[in-house]
Amino acid sequence: MLTKKLDIQQSSISIIDLLALVQDDTEIVLTDGDVPLAKVTPIVRIQENIAPKAGLNLGAMVMSDDFDEPLPDEFWLQ
Repeated sequence: MLTKKLDIQQSSISIIDLLALVQDDTEIVLTDGDVPLAKVTPIVRIQENIAPKAGLNLGAMVMSDDFDEPLPDEFWLQ
């Protein structure tokens, strides 16, 4: 992704031109002189027809053996 800096004091770009740059996969950093103020980035669109694949994050979560045991009374009486 290409990043372009635009100084708001010196640039007179229209919103339509700004959005055209973003649609072309360009990240825009709006600055006031050398001070960054905001970043405009394209939204990553999720393809609706692709189903999630099971098993991509194996080992990312571990469940204890007693996960379905009742909680102790101390938990409920605090």
